[in-house]
Amino acid sequence: MTKIAIPSMSDSGLESDVCYHYGSCEYFTIVDVSNKDIENVKAISNLSTESEHNCAAPSIILKSNNVDAVLVAGIGGRPLMSLAEKNIKVFAGITGKVSNAVEDYNNGLLREISMNGTCSCSHH
Repeated sequence: MTKIAIPSMSDSGLESDVCYHYGSCEYFTIVDVSNKDIENVKAISNLSTESEHNCAAPSIILKSNNVDAVLVAGIGGRPLMSLAEKNIKVFAGITGKVSNAVEDYNNGLLREISMNGTCSCSHH
């Protein structure tokens, strides 16, 4: 089983819209996938006791929830490094709803990214 996290706009599970900014999402939808079948879905808050601008805060939350992979639209270098340090894989290219992101992941349509990052946000 693989536990994946998707930055989400709400706690509506598979019906939530994906959040296109990993670090600023309000929720992560956690989806347990086994042989392309969805076994469990839950939403967790991206609130942290850490400083608002701590790039590592989301990765700490995800690691504490035993996440194996994160699906993102894009991500900056420092958050990507923090996830890599925790052995959490990152796959880019999500759009639409969480259900679309999981389907794209299961079908191999997302690309795994490395330490170069893909976000063009000026604050990274």
